[in-house]
Amino acid sequence: MKKPHLILFFILNFSLAISSQIVIKGKILDENNKPLTGANILAFPTNNGKLAHNVSDNLGNYTLSLTKNTTYNTSISFMGFITRKEILNNTKKDSIINFILKEDPNKLEEIVIKYKIPVRIRKDTTTYNTDAFTNGKERKLKQVLKKLPGVEVDRKGNVTVKGKKVTTLLVDNKKFFTGDTKLAVNNIPADVIDKIDVIEDYHENAFMKGLEKSDEIAMNISLKEDKKKFVFGDIEAGLGIKNRYVLHPAIFKYSPKTNYSFIGDFNNTNRKSFTLRDYINFDGGLDMNNLKEVIQSPVVKLLRNQNFTASKHKFGGYNMQHAKNEKLSISSFLIALSDKTNSRVENFRNYLIDNITERLREDERNNQNLFLGKIQFLYKPEENTRIKYYTKFEKTSINQTIENNRDLANSIINFNENNLINSDKINSYLKAEKKFSTYHTSQAIVNFNFNKIDDSTNWLTNTNIFPNNIPINEKESINVLKKSSTEKFEYNVALKHFWILDNVNHLYFNVGNNFEQNKFKSNLQQDNTTFSNFSNNLEHNQFTIFTSILYKKLIGDAIFTAELKYQNYYRTSLDLNNNSSYQSNLLLPKIEMDWDITNRKKLIFKYNLTNTFPSTRQLISNNILNNYNNIYTGNTDLKETFYHFVSLSYRNYKTYGWSFYPSIYYKIRNNQVQNIFNTSTIFNIINPINIDTPNKSLTTNFRVVYNYKYWKATVLTEYTNSNYATFINNNKIKSNNNSFLTRASFRTVYDNKPNIDFSYSQTHKDNTNSLFSAISNLSNLDVAVDYEYKNWKFKTEYLYNFYKNNATKNTNSFNELNASIFYQKENSPWGFELLGTNIGNNISKLNSTLSSNLFSERRTLVFPRTFVVKAIYKL
Repeated sequence: MKKPHLILFFILNFSLAISSQIVIKGKILDENNKPLTGANILAFPTNNGKLAHNVSDNLGNYTLSLTKNTTYNTSISFMGFITRKEILNNTKKDSIINFILKEDPNKLEEIVIKYKIPVRIRKDTTTYNTDAFTNGKERKLKQVLKKLPGVEVDRKGNVTVKGKKVTTLLVDNKKFFTGDTKLAVNNIPADVIDKIDVIEDYHENAFMKGLEKSDEIAMNISLKEDKKKFVFGDIEAGLGIKNRYVLHPAIFKYSPKTNYSFIGDFNNTNRKSFTLRDYINFDGGLDMNNLKEVIQSPVVKLLRNQNFTASKHKFGGYNMQHAKNEKLSISSFLIALSDKTNSRVENFRNYLIDNITERLREDERNNQNLFLGKIQFLYKPEENTRIKYYTKFEKTSINQTIENNRDLANSIINFNENNLINSDKINSYLKAEKKFSTYHTSQAIVNFNFNKIDDSTNWLTNTNIFPNNIPINEKESINVLKKSSTEKFEYNVALKHFWILDNVNHLYFNVGNNFEQNKFKSNLQQDNTTFSNFSNNLEHNQFTIFTSILYKKLIGDAIFTAELKYQNYYRTSLDLNNNSSYQSNLLLPKIEMDWDITNRKKLIFKYNLTNTFPSTRQLISNNILNNYNNIYTGNTDLKETFYHFVSLSYRNYKTYGWSFYPSIYYKIRNNQVQNIFNTSTIFNIINPINIDTPNKSLTTNFRVVYNYKYWKATVLTEYTNSNYATFINNNKIKSNNNSFLTRASFRTVYDNKPNIDFSYSQTHKDNTNSLFSAISNLSNLDVAVDYEYKNWKFKTEYLYNFYKNNATKNTNSFNELNASIFYQKENSPWGFELLGTNIGNNISKLNSTLSSNLFSERRTLVFPRTFVVKAIYKL
């Protein structure tokens, strides 16, 4: 670090803060000296000091961090026991104090108390009363969540509770936009929040709980009563050097029947309100069945790039939720995005077969427009019947221009590439659920999807840059155009019945089918001449019938699940008078053991066998020009790929103290669809086949967390190994990739002292095949400091990474300093902020990749230094 005295200052400050604290710990027991798990203990300071709270673990242990020389009124409570009150006078040193609670002879269902308990745990719901943890200076939900015990928020807005990721965010029990946490934590004002509920094993439908397993964790934000009938929110506006501007309104109106939300973002800085993750969440998230389709989506390819040198970003999101009556509710949202960005990438490539080097500079301009929407109806005619219907739609338009400057073996070539993409998607979904009795519940799902993509790429060059087997007409100006069109219609029907045999045995039956109709057309032409061997007109249909039986058994505190699925698959392909068909019958087993050792310890074992089928493009019989130097040829004989997946994970969580999260994952891919490379100098002809060599990958990680009342420390180690094979010019190439990651982080959450958020990681990669070996190291340092002094808030962030590639001896260091100063007078609706990003004005980042036939180093230019002055008005 350039200024080590700053770190010394914070270390000294932290040491002084620790020295002013003492620790009281012990056990909470009943009259038979048996531990009480989940008992609440609160310590209220009578003068200066901070309220302390803890919940006893499965052994009855508790820990309180108290301010030295302060008297506390202590309350210890547990459901069904008499609340005990104690006074701790002038606490001066660490002590061990045990508390014994007497059983309440009245056995009340609820203990009536005069104060709000900061944290209340009831089965799978944890409730935080936020006033007990905040000081009123927090601006957004994000700052509130950081102060709650067991809750973490990263820089991107991801929220985890007790080490598990929050997947759905609700406001007053209604989903906020798509349910993703990022929009909520960065936009909902802190002063409207009354309490926060964290719901594990979350289900939209209450009577399905206990039947369908849910890995979802929901966070419900309850608003204060005086905020439910008024408009609230804030508006940010700012100007900066080099004509920078920022306008960010976030306006909300909530009422008992109808809620409205609007979030806008208009700027030409490096700030993005809608990212790749937001789009994937809108599209239903990632799973094995749609992973390939999502990754290859044109929208994903552009949203994935977050490094640009210029940007004009326009974003608007509108959300409405209306309860027409007790039976029918309607919700909808619209999201509009317009992005114009410029970026530059410099590539150094080593083609391993011929040991030829290439330098390629790409100057890219993107104009992207995206419109997303959803309308949903939820109908509950009676308590045990629920019908949900929604329609989602998406319209995308992308115009991309790339100027390429290429140095191949000291030969300079310049050419341009223009891409036009238009995409339309519609998805309709209907789910009906009926509980007939305590023992029988049924579910029916019908799903329709339609997707159309029109894609064209135009290469303009003065030199023939294309593979030799394309009969290019050599002339002064070469114009090559590729057009493709993809249409997909799909419907899914599934019927499921849940049969509860008794309290410990469940039996579930599932039957359904899936139909896909895919049409793909493509051609390649120079001027008005079409190359016949690059014309494709494929109609690909596939029909799947499946049925499964699932047995679930409760064994002590563990749930054992075994499922056997039968799948019949049939496809037909017709492409330019070439007919082919394929049929398979499969049995796919699945086993899971979910053991709740205690309410804080959990062990999960999973094994399942799944499969994926080849995509439409992989089944074409002619060629596609993927890129100017890359030809793809399909294979009509491809079969399915099988995935054996085994995992074992353990969680031992404590609100304060040590928490452990070890896990191991192993995956084997058999009969994998793998690309065969036939290379000629730098040109690749790629053909997919099913290979008999398994693709194996192993990942182990171990995360250790230590939680203290005012700080948290985390250490993570992760190792990944993958072994796979490809074919280059009919030669099998085996690759072995190893990756080692170590990360340490430290974060404080003091009220009236500087807070530090520190993270350091070291990544070592060892990628080897028979042609090349690449060893690289990447170090990342991230330090953020924020401090509140009266009406001022100071915040700074320093990022540093150092990259070294031992194969090329190349090194690169990158550092970025961001800072802000915020001022808001107490009880004033106005706030002002000076914000600076990339203050050191660093230029680029560097990384490398290795494939079976290519080693590449990629230097990416980053957004330049920016200063903006903002005014914020709170409604």
